[in-house]
Amino acid sequence: MVKVLPVKMPKVSPNDDNGTIVEWLRATSEEVNKGEILCIVETTKSIFEIESPSGGYFFPLSSVGEAVDVGVTIGAITDTQVTQEEVIHLLEQEEQPQEIAAPVPVTNESTLTIKAQLLAKRLGINPAELPQNGQRITEEDVKKYAESRNTSLHSDRLEMDTVRDRYPEGKIQRILIIGGGDGAVQLLDVLAKTPEQQAVAILDDNPELRGKKVNGVPVTGGIDVEQIVALYEQDEFDAAIISISTIIKLRAEIFEKLKSRGIPFANIIHPSVVKGFNVKMGEGNVIMAFTHLGACASLGDNNFISAYCSIEHHNEMGNHCSFGPGVVTSSRVIFGDQVRCGTGIFIEPKIHIGAKAVIGSGCIIWQNVPDGAILKSKLNYVERASNKK
Repeated sequence: MVKVLPVKMPKVSPNDDNGTIVEWLRATSEEVNKGEILCIVETTKSIFEIESPSGGYFFPLSSVGEAVDVGVTIGAITDTQVTQEEVIHLLEQEEQPQEIAAPVPVTNESTLTIKAQLLAKRLGINPAELPQNGQRITEEDVKKYAESRNTSLHSDRLEMDTVRDRYPEGKIQRILIIGGGDGAVQLLDVLAKTPEQQAVAILDDNPELRGKKVNGVPVTGGIDVEQIVALYEQDEFDAAIISISTIIKLRAEIFEKLKSRGIPFANIIHPSVVKGFNVKMGEGNVIMAFTHLGACASLGDNNFISAYCSIEHHNEMGNHCSFGPGVVTSSRVIFGDQVRCGTGIFIEPKIHIGAKAVIGSGCIIWQNVPDGAILKSKLNYVERASNKK
């Protein structure tokens, strides 16, 4: 009989309840030894490696860029060579009693794939609620069901606003926040200090937030492009902003999809930010408290810069980058798109940081960083698997 050992997302920090898969270092069904590194995972403040708990054949079950809750299965080790489908079937048999709060009705022969089970658990969906058709229920089926449960943003506005419609030059910019987690709290804190902007609604795919409020702002539905476009066409908001800061791939995808549909994005800038002259900036950027933007620096679109960062003069930043607190650059540093920086990082002058690079907390960067590199403090960078010969 084939033995299967689940590999679960560990908890490495008391402040993080999930981790994002940055890179798989082992391929599907590849033979591994105990202690070999399977993947690299990123949390809000750290980058760490997950080692194989046993020798055998490895099967990754989560996607790169996916945020996975602590304790959720991200892969598996088998003692013999089998197919991916066999691994999933074995995990379904072993994990279904623990992972699913209520069993699928025995009167119907529909079963959930392991990925569907894990997604249903994360979204708080009882599998018994899912439409039963006698066939295997996939992760995509769960996603479609979750989207169908989303509530639409309703408007309490009158057909005519006696102030906004009569005095358009004094309009307050109404902001739709995409993402209702900790990032939304940070944005609401900035908006509370910015009288010319006001949050009107929050969208989040977490069903547990549906119908609740975050500092008085209602969470009205899921992150659905068509819904957002409809709300904009109905004049429910003036511009959007993405509060998701650490899952860069998702942040970029949401931005690009909405921009392609004509949705404008706001820049949310804390009033304590110091800007030099000739600073250029795109849209959708978040700049948190006590950040310094040096003279002639330029930022693209959809970047998230945390508090106490210093982006020095003549720096050039691409799109969809995310910086933790305390990132300090010298002059003329160039960042590619989708660069992720942790906390407390120092970068020497005229350094080029390649696209999709990940720089761990505490690094001092004194030489150019290649595209897709992953840096950890006091360690050399690890190239992505796709770059290895």
